[in-house]
Amino acid sequence: MTAQRKHRVWTDEQRQHQSRKLRERQIWLKSTGPRTALGKLISSRNARNDSYAERMEMKQIKHYLRTQKSYTDLLKFFIKQGDRLRVRQQILINFKIKILENELIDLDAKIRRGFDVESNIIPFPPPFPPLP
Repeated sequence: MTAQRKHRVWTDEQRQHQSRKLRERQIWLKSTGPRTALGKLISSRNARNDSYAERMEMKQIKHYLRTQKSYTDLLKFFIKQGDRLRVRQQILINFKIKILENELIDLDAKIRRGFDVESNIIPFPPPFPPLP
C-alpha cells in the first residue's frame, strides 16, 4: 500500500506573499535552459507522452496520403493536358512525377518496416528548375 501525497492548501494571503516574492526575485531572467547535449536531449522529450508515437504515426500516414494524392492529381493532369503542353513544361512535369514516385517508394518502405519515432523528419525534394 502506498501513501498518498497530500497537496498543500494555500490561503489567499500566502498566494499573494509568494507571488510578490517571485516577482521581486525575477527568477525567469536567470534561466538558461539546458546547456549540455544530454540536457537538451532530455528537455526535447518533455512534451512526449504515451500517445506521442501514435500521433507521429498518424502524421506520417497523412503525409503519405497527401503525397499520393499529389502524385495522382499530377498524373491525371499530365494525361489530359500532356500533348497540349510545351516540351519544357512536359519535362518539368515528368521531373515532378519522378520525385513524387521516389518519395512514395521511401514512405511506403517506412510504413512496411514500421515507424521510427526518433527520425520523423522527412526530407523535401530538391527545388524545381525555373521555367523559361
